[in-house]
Amino acid sequence: MPRSSTWEKVEPADWRSTIEELRDKGFIFFDFLTGVDQENVDGSNACEVVAHLATKDLSSSHFVSTQVFGELPSITDLIPAAQWHERECTEMFGIQFIGGSANPLLRHEYLGRPPLRKSTVLAARVLTPWPGAAEPEIKEDGRKVGNASRRRQRPPGVPENWLQT
Repeated sequence: MPRSSTWEKVEPADWRSTIEELRDKGFIFFDFLTGVDQENVDGSNACEVVAHLATKDLSSSHFVSTQVFGELPSITDLIPAAQWHERECTEMFGIQFIGGSANPLLRHEYLGRPPLRKSTVLAARVLTPWPGAAEPEIKEDGRKVGNASRRRQRPPGVPENWLQT
């Protein structure tokens, strides 16, 4: 059976109506909804939200995406299975879905910045010794063993002055 996939990028204002049109055309199988953090050329931070819908026999599927700067209309009344995915995007990317459930899934409400955003520094990366930073081992007699010339490295994604006061 040949399968076809279509990608469509829409404006945030057209997000809900596009999903509704697809559902009415027979795309009733909802697979997923997720966020993708993006840093734009102009320095603005946005997320792309992507949803995947397919026909009942899975012969045709449709990906819908939009760029969001904070909030998006919820589609849970159109597709109830999207509720969990919207709640996850809210917690992990900070995207607010207007009209959707505000109950937290995994994280406590207001527990810092969304962890999957590139702008969020994960404190555990700074506070835990990084295995990629091969510091020389110092023996009891004071000798350094290992690569003494290697400079100390910060874990990926940690700004240089993050813990400095």
